[in-house]
Formats: sequence, C-alpha cells, structure tokens
Amino acid sequence: MTSDQMRFLLLICSLISTIEAFRRNFDLARQSGGNTNIPLWKQRACEKTQKYKANSHYTCDEKGDVKCLPGWQGDLCQVPMCKRSCDPMNGYCQRPGECRCRIGYTGELCDKCIPLPGCQHGDCTKPFECLCKPGWDGLFCTEPSCRSGCHSTRGYCEAPGECRCRIGWAGRTCSECSTMPGCQHGTCNKPLECNCLPGYTGLLCQTPLCASDCNKQHGYCRKPGECRCKVGWTGTQCDKCFPYPGCVHGDCDAPWECNCHPGWGGMLCDEKLNYCVEHPETCENEGKCISLSREDGSYRCQCRQGYLGQNCEIRDEFLLTSVMPPRITPPPTDTDDDEDDDDDDDEDDDGEYEEEEDEDDEEDDSDQIIPNII
Repeated sequence: MTSDQMRFLLLICSLISTIEAFRRNFDLARQSGGNTNIPLWKQRACEKTQKYKANSHYTCDEKGDVKCLPGWQGDLCQVPMCKRSCDPMNGYCQRPGECRCRIGYTGELCDKCIPLPGCQHGDCTKPFECLCKPGWDGLFCTEPSCRSGCHSTRGYCEAPGECRCRIGWAGRTCSECSTMPGCQHGTCNKPLECNCLPGYTGLLCQTPLCASDCNKQHGYCRKPGECRCKVGWTGTQCDKCFPYPGCVHGDCDAPWECNCHPGWGGMLCDEKLNYCVEHPETCENEGKCISLSREDGSYRCQCRQGYLGQNCEIRDEFLLTSVMPPRITPPPTDTDDDEDDDDDDDEDDDGEYEEEEDEDDEEDDSDQIIPNII
C-alpha cells in the first residue's frame, strides 16, 4: 500500500470517529430530555459541581443554559464589561466597570496619548510623540523660536517671538553694537565703545567742551560752547571778579574784594583821601604826607632820615651822626708753607693785634645797637 493510500485511510477513519461522537452526544441529549439547541459545552458547564463554579461568573437556567452575571459577557461569562465609552483599543478592564489604559495612553477613558517624557511645550497624536506647539522647537520642545531675523549669536530669547541682545549688542535683531554702560554722548563701531560726539570729552563722554576762551578755573559749561561763570566771577570769559557789594571807587583781584583806587579809602572806597591836600603843612622837616581813611588816623608822615615823631617834628642828633659806612673785611689770601714758618715767630705780635681788633669791634657793635633800638 502506498503512502497516499495510507493517508487517505487515516482521514476516513477520523471522519467516521467524529460522526460517531456527534451521534452519541445527540442520543444522550435526547434521552435526558434536554434542549438539543444548547451546545454541549454549555451543558457540561452547568453540570459542574458548585465547587468548580465558585470562581465563575454565570448561573444556569432550568434548561441548562448559561446565564452571565451582571457586568460579565462571553460564552462562559469570563470577559468583564469595561466602563462605558472606555476606548476599546487603548483601554481594558479586569473587573466590570473598570477602564485601565494600555501603555502610552491616559485619561479616564484612555482616549489620550502620553507624549514623550520631558516634552514641555508639545502634544502628541500617538504615544511618546512630542509635536511642538507654535513658537517652540527642539526634541523636547524646550527651545523658544526667536523673532524672525534675530541674530543667531548676538541675540537669544526666553519666550517665543522675543529677541534679547547679549552684552555689547542692541537693536530689534541685535545687529547693532551697544556703547559702554554709562556712555552719555558717544557712539560705537564695535561693542562697548564710547566714541565721543563733537563737543564732548571724558571716559563716558559726559563732559562738555566749553568755549575755547572760557577761563578754566572760574568758568564751566553744561553744553558744548558755553561759558558759565562760577559764583564771584563775571564776563564773557569769566575772567573778571565781582567786587564787594557797594564798593564805590575800587576794584578786585579776587571775588568780594574792594581795593581802593588812589585817593580813596574806607571799607567801600567811598571816602575821599584829601587830608594832606587840605593840610599840606602837616608833616614837618620835609616829611611826606600820605592821606589815610579816618579809621586809620586820616594821615601818616613818612619822615626823612634823622627825624622822628608823628609829624616828623623830632630831630635825632644821634641818628644823624651815628650812621657809619659798613666795614668790609678782605678775603684771606693763600701763602706758601715757608711764609707760614716765618709767621710762627711773630705769633705774639699777632695776638696783641687781634686783641686790639676785638676791642675795636666791640666798640663798633655798641655804636650799632643804639640806632637799632631807636
């Protein structure tokens, strides 16, 4: 017998066995008075003892048919009925009324996807995506999209649409240089420069250049080309001082002075100094009369040599005769060593001569002391 014939015989035998089993089951059901429309596996489920049906979720009716308990479904009531509207693809349940989400989904009904962990400004249409919202970029949508045209290296942003400039740069797109902090009247060609505009100077271009002829000590300016005078000074160049208020016939070398013109005196130079004119014979013995203010005594006499007193009226004979011409001592001269030896023999004579000179000097000094005291 060939192999094909053998396989055919085995197939015939299997078919016959199946038919016999069906017939026997049908006969048993008919003999027991059961419903032939109930599948045999259901009938056998109802024939189990209570011990084996403790974990089941069904009951059996009078006909031996399986009836599911509330919340369960399936042929043998082994499938729980999930919460109503629970997504059938993304959710499941192990007990009736539940809605447990599968990996990648969330929500009460498991109808929302979970984005990529770390996604900050993005959404998803399927699990573990990170689709950035407008204005954000990057793998986790953490990088804001700066304003259009914002310089890539000179500018940055912390929120979408911004363009914040880094140190040293300015402008809407951070393409312009920024002057040094504190620069008042200057420009820049590169970051943090302060090139002064015409008329200004200083590290921060904060100092205006005054008029060229403005006195640097007594004048100042608040804008270029000005010449404002400090207190006490006046004039276009601030080189003239203000005299003391009320000064009549005087001027000043420094503010608030009142230096009287010749012939005038007093605190305000308003007193005519004419005492000597009105009293020409005040000073005697050819003394010179100098008019003064009343506070200073009205006049002063400048006496000739040998005369004293307020009006030069005292003749001092001693001053007239005691004035002697100054004594001049000749400088020492160099001598030879031989002459020094010869002079040693005359030391006694020189000593006597020196004593005489000392006595003469003492007399001269006594003559000079008296005039100095007078």
